[in-house]
Amino acid sequence: MASQNPIKVLDQLLVTRLILTAAELKQRKAPYRLEESIPSEPRLMLIRHGAADYQIDDFSCRLGKGQMIFMPSWVRRSWSVASKPGVTSLAWCRFSTTDCELSDLTLPIIHKVADLDLETASFQRLEDLLAQKNQAALLEAEGELKAVLARFFAHAPMPVSTRQKPLSSGEHGIEKSLQYLRAHFADPKVLRKLAPIAGLHPKYYRLLFRQHTGLTPSAYLIQLRMRTARYHQHESSLRVKEVASAVGYDDPFYFSRLYRRFWGHAPTDDRKSLQAAPTPPRRTRPKA
Repeated sequence: MASQNPIKVLDQLLVTRLILTAAELKQRKAPYRLEESIPSEPRLMLIRHGAADYQIDDFSCRLGKGQMIFMPSWVRRSWSVASKPGVTSLAWCRFSTTDCELSDLTLPIIHKVADLDLETASFQRLEDLLAQKNQAALLEAEGELKAVLARFFAHAPMPVSTRQKPLSSGEHGIEKSLQYLRAHFADPKVLRKLAPIAGLHPKYYRLLFRQHTGLTPSAYLIQLRMRTARYHQHESSLRVKEVASAVGYDDPFYFSRLYRRFWGHAPTDDRKSLQAAPTPPRRTRPKA
């Protein structure tokens, strides 16, 4: 997808304020497995030794020594230590953005780093700076984080599932319709507009769309809407009815059923969990 060009992502990240919220070097042994979760912040993970099996939505891969993965927010993900060699050493960090949401980025980006020692030292520095718990250290950590991101994205390939042979005319039509869909997903009538935008017969359009994205148009639309809805539940004070309307649903009860089916719980549960959660300490060791 054109919107996932790594250089464009880097451009967004470098001009916005980044706040480091966690950083850690650690080791895990098989059969360790991080159960499925949906993080609200993007993160980087570097394999220093061993291997890890990663699952993000319908995408899966094995990461080996020297590989780094950028994981966008609001996607289902889990990972486990590979059975061979059975021990994985890793470094990871997560951060929040103040001025950009990177909402178009829905696939992981993977790249083998040029200098493993350099990147390991950077993650160690991020961990040390975060432990200092003062504003000057956090600003220094932001600079270090941006340096890591710059080295990563400047040489990173397109997301794995988007690398492909040159697009046919039909696939160009699919890309054009995807761009429209991402920009107008809240339009209740958006699905019926896609095939004409692509210049394709509706039946052929649905076939090509599924080949291109792995999803039907309606499933892709629901994914866009539900991720945006969950963002609103976490980051805004909109009521459920207002969130439903913001993502394209006139019926809040139907929206709530879709939300529960997609995320496994009602939209009100997200808001209640946030209201009930205590303010976290500045220095924590959350799961990678």
